[in-house]
Amino acid sequence: MSRVDKFNPLAKGTAIDQKRDALRGCTSGKALMQEPKYAAIRKDAISYGLVTDVVCPMSAGKEATIFLAKWNSHPIILKAYRIWATPHKLSMGKGHIREASGKKTRFILGLIEDIAVKEYDILQSCFKAGIQVPTPIGRVANYLTMRFIGDNETPAPQLREVQLDDPESVMNQIFDQYLIMYRDVHYVHGDLSAFNILWWKDLPWFIDVPQGEPVGVHSDMNRIELLLRRDILNVLNYFESYGIERDPEQILDVLLKAYIPDNLRNYRELRKEGLDLL
Repeated sequence: MSRVDKFNPLAKGTAIDQKRDALRGCTSGKALMQEPKYAAIRKDAISYGLVTDVVCPMSAGKEATIFLAKWNSHPIILKAYRIWATPHKLSMGKGHIREASGKKTRFILGLIEDIAVKEYDILQSCFKAGIQVPTPIGRVANYLTMRFIGDNETPAPQLREVQLDDPESVMNQIFDQYLIMYRDVHYVHGDLSAFNILWWKDLPWFIDVPQGEPVGVHSDMNRIELLLRRDILNVLNYFESYGIERDPEQILDVLLKAYIPDNLRNYRELRKEGLDLL
């Protein structure tokens, strides 16, 4: 909240500020952090204008829960990052805070909002670049809404759940999409696999991007290379079940030739001897 809003009795502040104040009972001091319930999530999402209804939970990962929601009669996805129990790397140094001072509570709430903002921004950038990702719709606090990929209210299956008629073509589509993500959007996915690719309307759709890592002038290209290689190997491991084999180093080379920040072009020459990358 700005210095002006801080002393403005009519200012409500951001959604995160309001949530923090509600947890603290609109008083200073400690806030009790507890696992959010379905009813509370539904109430928040509707009050923030993100959905008109929350139908049911669909899946729960390490950091967020995915809900089938509605905007009027249209199915959409509501992703709720769990404020109280996230293992995200940025918060692990502070530990899991169940009962905290106002400052620490604000830190955790702001941290989870940052993750939601990051996913929204990556999805938006990928969508604009023509990559098959769920179109981001809205984002308030730790809640994110996006396009529902599937038919009516039946979600599209993960790639690992389908039998492909032309697996080699699909594999090429996946790597073509990844090339665009890396070369034009300047992100590595970081967790690309048959679990995080949906298959719908004969196309692969990338999902679960908040762990994506930006590639820019301040990046550690050794880490970028490691993440790229790991994603490539995950995809190739899946297609090995179809008897398809490709050289992961050749695919990695295509990606790295497509884009490396100018100031980091010689990163391999500076790599410490004996440094082992996956």
